[in-house]
Amino acid sequence: MESELFEIPYQAGVCYEHNKGLILPEKVPYIGMGSSYFAALVLRYQGMKIYPEIASEYFNYLEKVRQFEKAVLISQSGESSETLWCADRFEQFVPIVNDLRSPLANHPAADVAVDLCAGRERFSSTKTYINSLTVLFLGHGIDPQPALEYNQLYFPSFKARGEEWGQLTFRLLKKRKYKGFYILGAGPNLGTAMQAAQVLTEATKLPFIGMSLAQYDHGVKEAAGRSVVFVINPVGEQGERTAKLIEKIALAGGLCIELKETGLPEKLSPFATIMPFFFMAAWLRRKLKIKEPFVVGGKVTRVTS
Repeated sequence: MESELFEIPYQAGVCYEHNKGLILPEKVPYIGMGSSYFAALVLRYQGMKIYPEIASEYFNYLEKVRQFEKAVLISQSGESSETLWCADRFEQFVPIVNDLRSPLANHPAADVAVDLCAGRERFSSTKTYINSLTVLFLGHGIDPQPALEYNQLYFPSFKARGEEWGQLTFRLLKKRKYKGFYILGAGPNLGTAMQAAQVLTEATKLPFIGMSLAQYDHGVKEAAGRSVVFVINPVGEQGERTAKLIEKIALAGGLCIELKETGLPEKLSPFATIMPFFFMAAWLRRKLKIKEPFVVGGKVTRVTS
């Protein structure tokens, strides 16, 4: 897994150069599962006029409404079943994929596919997630190059921080001093929190929960005692509320780990805030001696409708 993380700066640069000038449509659904959906959430809470949808829920509950004739469908493999089901429901869609030979990219209703250029990815969606952000930002007129350069410059720091968090988490696991692990984000970093939780769960086979900081404040904080709570808190709109919530968690007996990313503006921070969690996942996976990246299922989820 770690070897794939070290490919992120180069592959992100390839993706950036390949997709410069990209224009993606507004006021249409952006449909995906897992990491693909989380990347779209990042853009939505930038104030972009897009409608992120979970592919399975859109297909089963919303497609009969027929509000849209066009969409953007995101599937890093280009093979996710639910996203492919949705493809049949639009007259035309833009596919965002990491495999131009995939069924989604070659669907009869597909426009010219957007190539994520992430290279082969065997483990969790890390390279493809960063590159999904890259094409979505480019496609909506936000230049991500400062964030990509920042990531390359501070790559060793991300690794060190992630491994530090991994060591702390491992000690708590050995002592059985935990009830749960929560990762909280706000605005564009809601997608970060959910992506971090998914990657950590996949890597460790332990339950990590990613959610909105405000949603956690509405009841879930009652589980703060003996919980580890990671708070993504770049300089942003909810800074004051975040500080107060951190105090509450500490008073309840929980361990709060705060990630402050002040080197980038909030709108670009998701490129950086996810990185320590990737390295944390890789460190824990190695320490827990987990050999196979996916056991219960595969990297690509295929089901029948």
